[in-house]
Amino acid sequence: MSMMSASRPWVDLDVHVDAPVHAVFEYCRDPRNIHDGDPVEVVDVELTDDGVGTTAHLDYPAPFPLEEDVDYTVTESLADQRLVYEARSSIWLRGHHRPHHDLPLDVFVWTFAPEDDGTRLRVEVHVEDPTLGSRLAHASFRDVVAARLDRIAEHFGGAASS
Repeated sequence: MSMMSASRPWVDLDVHVDAPVHAVFEYCRDPRNIHDGDPVEVVDVELTDDGVGTTAHLDYPAPFPLEEDVDYTVTESLADQRLVYEARSSIWLRGHHRPHHDLPLDVFVWTFAPEDDGTRLRVEVHVEDPTLGSRLAHASFRDVVAARLDRIAEHFGGAASS
């Protein structure tokens, strides 16, 4: 398995959404919507008017005895075209707040393009420095991202087609 580079994302998936680009973009600006249906609790969200600086804190119930927290920050928002956020994760033993292990930085790049009467929604995930653990979890991580795209397409009444 090769390391991620700037030209090769860790995950690269897309789906057709039966809705106009603007509607899909606005829906995806809210982290609660992107993660709706994930095995995650979106604990805290602060939305900004233009998107940049939007933050969220997510709690994942990782397999016992682990817990995972994710801090999410939007670093780029180009209306109806592109949304970029960074996700920084920490894992620790349930019931303990230290010691913990910080996971590699994940950068999610969401792009929105007109397609037929809807939107081609694409997400690339770049991993700053993949560890052995992230390599082992690659397939399940890809499945989580694919399920997110499918749920977004289904939200707008279309069948997933990723």
